[in-house]
Amino acid sequence: MAVMVNSSDQNETTSKEASQLCALLKEMKEGLDLVRSKVQALTLKVKENQFPTTHGLSYLDAKNFLLLSYCQCVVYYLLRKAKGLSIEGHPVVRSLVEIRLFLEKIRTIDKKQDYQIQKYIRGSANTEEKEDANKEKADTSTKPVDLLSYRPNPGMIKSKSTNHEGSDKYVPPKFVPTAMDEEKVSKSEKLAQRRDKQILRQANQSTVMRDILNDMEGKPEELREVVGAESREAIQYREKMNKRARQEEEIFTRVPFTKAEKKQGKHLKKSRNGLVGLSEDFYDDVSSLPLNEDGDEGPSSFSNSNRGGKKQFKRKRRH
Repeated sequence: MAVMVNSSDQNETTSKEASQLCALLKEMKEGLDLVRSKVQALTLKVKENQFPTTHGLSYLDAKNFLLLSYCQCVVYYLLRKAKGLSIEGHPVVRSLVEIRLFLEKIRTIDKKQDYQIQKYIRGSANTEEKEDANKEKADTSTKPVDLLSYRPNPGMIKSKSTNHEGSDKYVPPKFVPTAMDEEKVSKSEKLAQRRDKQILRQANQSTVMRDILNDMEGKPEELREVVGAESREAIQYREKMNKRARQEEEIFTRVPFTKAEKKQGKHLKKSRNGLVGLSEDFYDDVSSLPLNEDGDEGPSSFSNSNRGGKKQFKRKRRH
């Protein structure tokens, strides 16, 4: 009886699994037929040199094939480990090591080609978007155009101003008046301001006023190589050199001297006797001081005299 029960159970299980096995075999046969047809077509193209592999494969295709082969080897390796089979000396291990070495070698190429690949991907995405937009435009262009959409809008023509008078006269819009912040300055005040600025500029350039200000502010005395008063040319040259030094410190480079600057520097070094600037800016130093009680610019004796020390000759009249 036990033998009869076991045989009946086996018959039931085989009958149940037979249908599933038939379906799987049918699916496998269809898949094999499809693969065989594709492989035969590819091999025929390769033999006739019609397949685009005559000049080799592209980098991305080769990388995809390597990754696919690596995945297949990993799956087969896991299958043997799951079944408890030995993998010692099996060629799948050698294939895994070889493919992994290839993938490690091409990692530097991936880094170099990453920007170009991303650029191509973005370009393809943009082209697809443009194609979709063109399709949408084509679809909209095929639709019938409503001519009433081009009619004038009365709401836009209607005037929105509410300040209507009895007559149809044009009334210009009223703007908010603005007041100028600048105060009106008379001509005499402008002249006085200009005179004050000129006096201040002369005082800053004057060696006498500079020495007086330094004494009043308690600044230390400046040691100079020149004995006596410096000429105006020497003062201007020194200020120019100071400005040049500040610019060189800002840009961290030396600015070369021109021939004229070298010649001027040699000339000023030769004339360091302290007598050049005694009478050069004497009038400017004195004119900046308020000597008159009436508040004039300077003494009339200095203003009427010739600054250059040249003699004034009277012009002879022809009879």
